Amino acid sequence: MLDYAAAAPVRSGEMAALIRGYDWAGTSLGPMSAWPVHLRCAVDIILPARAQIVMFCGPEFVAVYNDAYVPTIGTKHPAALGRPARENWGELWDDLEPLLRRVLETGETIVAKNRPFYIERGRGPETVYFDISYSPVPDEAGHVIAVLCVVDETTDRVGYEADLQRLASIISSSEDAILGIDLDMVVTDWNDGAEHLYGYAAEEIMGKSVTVLIPGDRLDEEKCIIDRIKAGHRVEPHETVRRHKSGRLVEVSLSVSPIVAPDGRIVGASKIARDITARKDAERVQGVLVAELNHRVKNVLATVLAIARQTFGSATDIEPAKATFDARLQNFAKAHDLLTHGNWESASLAKVVEEALSPYSGSHFDIDGPDLNLPPKGVVAIALILHELATNAAKYGALSVQSGRVSLNWMTDPTDSTRFRLCWRESGGPEVASPLRRGFGSRLIEGLASGQLQGSVEIRYDPAGVRCDIHAPLASNWLDDDHHL
Repeated sequence: MLDYAAAAPVRSGEMAALIRGYDWAGTSLGPMSAWPVHLRCAVDIILPARAQIVMFCGPEFVAVYNDAYVPTIGTKHPAALGRPARENWGELWDDLEPLLRRVLETGETIVAKNRPFYIERGRGPETVYFDISYSPVPDEAGHVIAVLCVVDETTDRVGYEADLQRLASIISSSEDAILGIDLDMVVTDWNDGAEHLYGYAAEEIMGKSVTVLIPGDRLDEEKCIIDRIKAGHRVEPHETVRRHKSGRLVEVSLSVSPIVAPDGRIVGASKIARDITARKDAERVQGVLVAELNHRVKNVLATVLAIARQTFGSATDIEPAKATFDARLQNFAKAHDLLTHGNWESASLAKVVEEALSPYSGSHFDIDGPDLNLPPKGVVAIALILHELATNAAKYGALSVQSGRVSLNWMTDPTDSTRFRLCWRESGGPEVASPLRRGFGSRLIEGLASGQLQGSVEIRYDPAGVRCDIHAPLASNWLDDDHHL
């Protein structure tokens, strides 16, 4: 048994005790007393060192290592001590041996940062990373007798740096604007999303006050944000307004969090802003559309109610009244179908005429007029008016006989292109007599012309046939009193 105390200075620690008690005579290195002095001195140097050091000695690369190195090899310890490296580093020997032989044979030092190694040390297969410095230990004659390996495992650091790089990539490529400011409101960080949202390149804004992005009437808002950040509070997402480089205002959803230094001090704030201009515009449009829809529905219901009251109010026979009401609603529905195809903005007057008169043979009609578009309530009004005129003609007028004809034409007003005229002329039918009282059809036509169309109507009961002339604007609005018939 080797008396290590006689061969080298006594060192404390587990590895010093193990090395002192090890039977080196049974290894290719022989008893420690026979080791070259340089090798013994190297062992004496590595034992107290805090760095992770292993020496691979002689042609078989027999392992000698210090206490700091023990965690690096895990369950390989203590069996690895005094044994050839191939026995305990077998899983990475194809990688490790060329490095060791290069140092042993050439005497050069090999240095690398974050070098990967595949290793098995009792926690399952791992790819780990080390900063390495493999240097030669020569004997008195200058021959390399061992490779001294100083290593520093950087696996955690490599993972941390990879996480940081991945996070930086995410931040850089995020479509959201992500920026950092210090407690003096100076911009310290700026991603591509911020450049896209605010218009400033990083070199234009870094080092400047973030207040360049804040409208003058909202500077107090930023002060409140900084006060909350200094107190360690996160600012919950809220909607606000920021200023683009061009001067235009941008509506954003903004959240702010403290930036904490390693020592725990709050040193700034990170801001994430998302452009919500499109959403806010959509909400405003939606509000307008809902209000418009509400108004239209009210008018539709009011019109239906008025038709119902007029149809059934003085009816003595319910069945004919129901048939009349159904016909009027169907015509009303057709007018709405036309508007649906036109996105509720307008519909062709020619289409309105075609739909309203579709129940009747086209051979009875002479129809002529330019391509005009009517607004929504004009479509509804003209459809209902034509339905009433055609229904009356089918019962009592030109459409009640084979020889009867209806001339229907329209045109823009020669003196005012914003208005139009529509003329209904019946001929060839039974002789017409003026009614003793105004019926529902006449009242409906007059009400639609003055209310929905905001125009005027003249109905004449000439003996040769009914004549109806309508004069109204081409554009109109949905008004609260549209339903007055």
